[in-house]
This record gives sequence, structure tokens and C-alpha cells, in this order.
Amino acid sequence: MTNTSLAALFILTIAVMPHSVAKPLWLTDMDQSALVHKSVPGIDINAATRQLLLEHMPGHQDSITIVNNERAFQILKADTLACTGNKVRNADRESFAYFSDVPQLIFPGMRLYMLKGTAENAGIAAELQHDKRHSFAEISTRLPRSRIGVVGGRNYGEPLQAIFDQLAGRNRIYTRTGNDMSAAAMLDMLANGRVELVVEYPNVVQHYSEALNHAVELVSVEISEAAEYTGGYIMCSKNEQGKMLLQAYSNAIQLASKDKRYLQAHLRWFDASSHHKVTALYNKIYNTTF
Repeated sequence: MTNTSLAALFILTIAVMPHSVAKPLWLTDMDQSALVHKSVPGIDINAATRQLLLEHMPGHQDSITIVNNERAFQILKADTLACTGNKVRNADRESFAYFSDVPQLIFPGMRLYMLKGTAENAGIAAELQHDKRHSFAEISTRLPRSRIGVVGGRNYGEPLQAIFDQLAGRNRIYTRTGNDMSAAAMLDMLANGRVELVVEYPNVVQHYSEALNHAVELVSVEISEAAEYTGGYIMCSKNEQGKMLLQAYSNAIQLASKDKRYLQAHLRWFDASSHHKVTALYNKIYNTTF
């Protein structure tokens, strides 16, 4: 059976479900039309790519609910028919949700950011400028009084999470949660010296630093504890309806990713200097030749 046939079968199945089955929920932490921290527009790559996916899911209808990650996971665990996008896949989350076969989104790996002055004061600015991977654990040791800003409810990958857990016991972790676009707020805190270290995606730092008019100079460090790239998957409730809905999303990703518009939905959030790297990564993940 073709991908298109499978998607059509899902829509037909939903249509003949008992009326007691509620309309699926799409859980997102961002209102596509809203401004976030300090009236800065958010990065809507999640919404932009989903619109392209829905072109391959004719007849699909859902209700959009704006919640933070922690609340989204509670809803998924409650056996409600719901899905959410752009989530890191790990064993804990697989215990309560199904994940798409391939990522909805892909990003070059997270990097460590600090003020240039912080690196200079610690005497490590010169060595960090070299284009190579460094150990985040070692850098945090070289900066024993630094606080690391962490976005609550986010998964940074097991190696980084393990380090964060260790540092939390030494009062070196500042966690920010809420629906006010915590990534933007955390970068604001870094620029204002309220935290010394932040681990973030390059495109996120680029977007919010420019939008918030940060005049400070940052040091960007590629760290060995972060993966080469991160895949943001769609996850749906771990029930039969969720499994079928997720299959429809997986089929849609396979089809939509072959459309250059899907690549462009990624590239618009990256600096032009990184487009070659992002495109190469995209071709590798989605088996395309753009």
C-alpha cells in the first residue's frame, strides 16, 4: 500500500469512528500569530512545516492547544488523542507516546554560549576560538562559579542532562519554565549577566540575539556532549487512534520532505552562511538531493 493510500485509510477510519471520540489535539508551545518574550516573534518552523504536512493529510482536522512541554506530556500520558511536534526522542518519552518514523525537523547540534568577557576572565577565550569540539563538563569545571541557564521541560540529550543533574546539586543550574518563550528569555539573561552559560541551537541564538538587539559579543563553542544534529519528531498518544494518526504524519513527512518548500521552511531560520551545512544534513536525513 502506498503512503498516499495509508494516509487516505487513516482519514476514512477517523470518519467512521464513533462520535464519542474527540477531535485530536495538536499541542504546541507557541501561538503562530503571537509575539513572545519582549514582543519578539517566535521561530515558527514547527507550524510552518506542519502546514506542509497537512497538504498530504486531506480531511484531517484537529484543535490547537497552547501548552508548555510539561503540560503537553501530561496530556499525552492521560490517553487523550493528541500529538505534538518538534520533540527529541528518548526512552522515557517512548514509554507514554509513539514517535514518527523520521523527524519532522532537523537542526545542527546544540552549542555552548557564553559572554566573551566570561571566557576572557577565565583565560580560556583563545582556546575556545579554535574550530573543534570541547568538553562541556571540562569547561564548567574551568568556570566553577558559573551558573548554567536551562529551559525547564526540555530534553538536552542524556550526556548533557547527566551533567546538569550533577551541577544542580551545587546550585549551579538556573531553570526557567513557562509559556513566555523560555529560550528567548534565557538568552536575555545571558546577555545581561544573570547566567553565565547557555546551551542552545545556533539558529535560535541568531534569531533572538538579533531580535532582542543584544550588543554583547558571545563565544560559541561546539561541545562533545551534544549530538551532531538533533531531530525534532512528532509524538502522539500511545493508543490505537494515536498510532494511526502518527502513521499518517509519518507518511506525510516522507512526502513533504521531497518538496523544496519543506527545506526552505528550515533554511529561513538559519543564517545564509550555514545553508550549505543544513542542506547537506537535510539531504542525509530525508534522502533527498537538494
